[in-house]
Amino acid sequence: MFQYPRRLVQIAIRFLPFFVAGLRDRHRFILFGRSRFVSTEQHQLRARRLRDTMLELGPTFIKIGQVLSTRPDIVPLVYATELSTLQDTVPPGPFGEVETTVGEDVGMDEFDSFDPEALAGGSLAQVHEAQYRGNRVAVKVRRANVVDIIETDLRVVRRLLPVVIAIAPKRHHFSLRNLADDFERIIKQELDFAREGRMMTEIRSNFSEEDGVKIPEQFPEACSERVLTMEYVDSTKITDMDELRATGYDPVAIAHDIANAYFKMGIVDGVFHGDPHPGNLGVDDRRRIVFYDFGMSGRFTPEMQDAIVRLYIAAAARDTEDLMDVLIDLGVLDSDVDRQAMNQVLELAIRDLEGTGISDWRALITEMNSILHDFPFRIPPDLMLLIRVGTVSEGVLRQLDPNFDFLTAAQEFLVEHGYRRRGAETWFEGMSDEATSSIRSTVRTPEKLERVLDMVLDGQLQVAGLQLQQPLTAIGRLLAYALITASWVVGSAILTDVRPTFGAIGWGIAAIMTLVFLVALHNARVNG
Repeated sequence: MFQYPRRLVQIAIRFLPFFVAGLRDRHRFILFGRSRFVSTEQHQLRARRLRDTMLELGPTFIKIGQVLSTRPDIVPLVYATELSTLQDTVPPGPFGEVETTVGEDVGMDEFDSFDPEALAGGSLAQVHEAQYRGNRVAVKVRRANVVDIIETDLRVVRRLLPVVIAIAPKRHHFSLRNLADDFERIIKQELDFAREGRMMTEIRSNFSEEDGVKIPEQFPEACSERVLTMEYVDSTKITDMDELRATGYDPVAIAHDIANAYFKMGIVDGVFHGDPHPGNLGVDDRRRIVFYDFGMSGRFTPEMQDAIVRLYIAAAARDTEDLMDVLIDLGVLDSDVDRQAMNQVLELAIRDLEGTGISDWRALITEMNSILHDFPFRIPPDLMLLIRVGTVSEGVLRQLDPNFDFLTAAQEFLVEHGYRRRGAETWFEGMSDEATSSIRSTVRTPEKLERVLDMVLDGQLQVAGLQLQQPLTAIGRLLAYALITASWVVGSAILTDVRPTFGAIGWGIAAIMTLVFLVALHNARVNG
């Protein structure tokens, strides 16, 4: 059991040099003085030291480093890049601890054999190969005492967070607070292997009719909150390009298969694998994409799924204004954001998604923050895991296909699954009542407006001492007819592409409105 006071002092001492260096960067003598220049080499050295410090402090800080590596909106790019190496640098613990945990929760004698050499080591668990009732299995075992360590460390983080916020730029305060809250929730979910098993089973069920994806099956009777026994699935690591080509697999096609799998998880199912780094993705001998490790997995609300679809559609259409509106709805941006500056940022993002821009999401977000000084990106809790999936998978997809065009892939998926058509149909059906009302009001203007127009006709209405006569009425009605007619013509053209039936109805109404407009124009000329 870790003692909280001792751990607080230990962590504070280890991070004190970084805090002091940060303060001196702002004021050479901490409380006063000019800011000092820090070279890229010095930042790289600090970043390596920070990574080593987090590795030495154990699982909580390893996980914090991994999360921060995908958050260049909070940490500088050079630090985010260095911290990303924490993904695969965690040595496995002693087999004796594994033996004790498995023995207490499942029973070592339940396994036909159990390899003491770990297949993989993570910050919270390690994986061993075993034989279970004649089946080759992979057994994921939680590290000993990791819960006590993490609970103590989380208390320390909560105590030190106000200090970090106090010295951080004001624009990062929002992200730091929600990062701390959401990190605590995520790491506790990762410690619960029963939850991981349920998420893995649900995602496997969602892909039951897909031939191109493989999710390992679990053996529930050999599982617990600390032990997860699952089918052993052999595969080629997704970044082993030579082996993939030697097997006859096209890395470009595999990149598109991975992207489509994530589109399905996020848009169609709303339940997704949240840690797509190369160690968790493979290709088996049937060319199926294999997903491993569902500890970091998440679930979207229907509202979030709709927002993601809107984002993809707006990005595919290069509509930066609509993108801005969706980001404001999601709470990523303030409603009073500098829209001109934001347009520059979103154009950069679109070029990056097309594969013609910065080609590095970390660099892109850094560029965003450099443009949006007063209105930086804020990452609400629900979006943190999505951002992680985007930043990590982007690197994997570009390794497989350097010219990967995310927007084209997203657009193809949306069209194939009917999302663009469905969105337009929903819009049309939602507007049908309003359209009917508009047609009625075109024939007979609303009662109050009609009374006003009658007053104009009789010369009874005065504005600023000026008497308004009949020509104004004619012009107003003429403009109304013209606007409604134009809107139906444009709308009918759009709807024809979505559904021919809707388009035919729209064109019919447009023809009627055109006739009404011509009659109105004739009357206006006659009545002078």
